[in-house]
Amino acid sequence: MFWLLAAIVSLAISVLCTPLTARWARHIGLVDRPDGHRKLHGREIPLGGGIAVILSLGLVSVLAAFLSVDFRYGVMHQWMPLLSLTLATLMLCLIGFIDDLRGIRGRQKLMAQCVATLLVAVGGTTIERFELFDHTFEMGIFAIPVTCLWLLGVVNAVNLIDGADGLATTVCVIISVTFAVMAQLLGHPIESLIATALAGALLGFLVYNRPPARIFLGDAGSMAIGLLLGVLAIRSSIKGPATIALASATTIWAVLFFDVVMAIARRKLTGRSFYTVDRGHIHHVLQHKGFGPLATIAVVGGACALCAIGALASVAWKSELWAVLTAGAVLSVIVGSRLFGFHECELFTIRLVAFLRSLTTFVRPTPPPQSNGHHLCTRFRGNREWNLLWNSLIEYAERFNLCRVQLNVCSPAISEEYHAVWTSRHNKVDFDCWNIEVPLHCRNLRIGSLSIVGKSVRGESNFHWLSDLMEGFEAFELQLNEIIEDQTQPQPQTAGQNAPRPVREAVPAGSMLVSSEFQPEPK
Repeated sequence: MFWLLAAIVSLAISVLCTPLTARWARHIGLVDRPDGHRKLHGREIPLGGGIAVILSLGLVSVLAAFLSVDFRYGVMHQWMPLLSLTLATLMLCLIGFIDDLRGIRGRQKLMAQCVATLLVAVGGTTIERFELFDHTFEMGIFAIPVTCLWLLGVVNAVNLIDGADGLATTVCVIISVTFAVMAQLLGHPIESLIATALAGALLGFLVYNRPPARIFLGDAGSMAIGLLLGVLAIRSSIKGPATIALASATTIWAVLFFDVVMAIARRKLTGRSFYTVDRGHIHHVLQHKGFGPLATIAVVGGACALCAIGALASVAWKSELWAVLTAGAVLSVIVGSRLFGFHECELFTIRLVAFLRSLTTFVRPTPPPQSNGHHLCTRFRGNREWNLLWNSLIEYAERFNLCRVQLNVCSPAISEEYHAVWTSRHNKVDFDCWNIEVPLHCRNLRIGSLSIVGKSVRGESNFHWLSDLMEGFEAFELQLNEIIEDQTQPQPQTAGQNAPRPVREAVPAGSMLVSSEFQPEPK
């Protein structure tokens, strides 16, 4: 009954505080403005809703300490871990607030997250050992690093899923309730009450965050809530002396962790920076496939709920097999139905097979006479004929004996994402190479980038040669504009003898084209 009261009070405080926070956020300019590229909502939306959630949780925790002797005794007994968690949460709130208000670089935000997670680990919340299928694994000196990696993964998983109205809040409610039940099953009343109060605060915020959202969590809220849930995942799943039920704790986060892994794979396999922002997360993909706001929440939230049920079943019946099977089944359905992650897994498989072949091939195969290189094309979404532009670029690269050409198209505003890379079989990238990356724009809209790597010509003016090379890309720019403006059948133009000549060949939407066997250059 006391836990239910905590949830109700937390919900009421959140319902009252959230509109006040929204008014304050608008007053100081803490709003999320649409940019026509990644943020496609139609109006300014106040940020800082997560501050109202954290404030509600804090007030309920203070009230519980005054009203419950058991809770007060538990807080006094665990004062060091709770103090470090409080300081780390406030730190992430501050960093997130600065990021929401002024904006900070990705690596700076990551550094702050590292400091916050280290503070939590040093304060006493660590994964000293975990249990998996009746086997206990000691962390030893790796306890603190493993704990920090776990918390970093959870913080960024919540931060990345916060990209659709009401989605992150709904998912966090499901996870909070799961931890409340799990903590109760394993005999952790303090953690159960905190998780219940957090669920109530999130539900109160969801009143204003449901589609169409009137306020967003913001980085201040998503990172702080992610840290709280990461710590609750550790402390709620303790089965013995500092022993974590790994399968259950991980299964709860399976969908969100999968989204993070796919984001990293997508960016790295297509040659983009780890800090690159895009609209390729699970909720973005579902929206692109035609799912509405409520349907997106239902799919992602339903998948998380199924994983949560599997985790609780494994705890109740003391069998990690339930958790593993549930997570495997949910992710298999998501990938197998091509809802999300199919193209990333396909691209990773192609790269992995090529790498394994390179390890087992002792004699370099002779390339086909008509091909001077190998290339890999991946279309994540869209239907424009980027392959016409890409085949022209390959011809141009071979004519100028370039080492590598990479085309990255990522434009949420026109729902297009296409990545292709060509590597010469004869000219290896080494110390004497130059590298140029040119942003691609059309109608004042950035749609991607073109990266070119070539070999320096010793004894000659590289700048003069580069000038001749760049002149030929005037036709590329014309062809690019035609593809953007004409969705049906672009008619590429040529200009000058060095202009690329297109090869007409269509690649259907959602497909992958590998024109020649992709094999990395031997070391």
